[in-house]
Amino acid sequence: GTSGLKGKKVVVASQDDVETGKYKITDVVIPLVGSRVTLPTNSTGDLLETILEGDGLSSESFQKIQDRELALGGDYRKVICKPTDVDFGIKLYQDPLQPLIRTDLMTIHGEELECLDVTVDNGETNEQIGDKILVAMVIGFTLPPSAYATIALRELMKRPTSTEYQTSLKLEGNCEVDTRSS
Repeated sequence: GTSGLKGKKVVVASQDDVETGKYKITDVVIPLVGSRVTLPTNSTGDLLETILEGDGLSSESFQKIQDRELALGGDYRKVICKPTDVDFGIKLYQDPLQPLIRTDLMTIHGEELECLDVTVDNGETNEQIGDKILVAMVIGFTLPPSAYATIALRELMKRPTSTEYQTSLKLEGNCEVDTRSS
């Protein structure tokens, strides 16, 4: 199977565990319902059971499935995960379609970036920056398996990731002007 349950042990934290700091918020998991998952014995578990009941199911429904192709073992996902290898750079540039990081193809062809990295003091003067008026932050980080970079970026930028919102953005000026009323 593809379940990530192998080797995982989930325990219910007590009030004493919380008060003594035995676990951190990054240790908290939420179940993806299945036959090998134990639901929490609190309001979260009650909510999951209510959602299942709304679809005519219960947690026991997953125990009854004999067909291995249809069986769902379930899994656990961390509620909050902390990224590692976090890095960033500030770039000044003119063209919103130009690359802000050097691609492998650019390296092969010996092409340089047309943006200016102002993260470090590299001796650039205002005259050299010229009319590079767009500012970007290029960030890099590593997330554990089953964590999504788009969600991390949404939380960092405090902007929606929906298709409707993203397609309403413009490539120049105030990118968040509402273009739907035009």
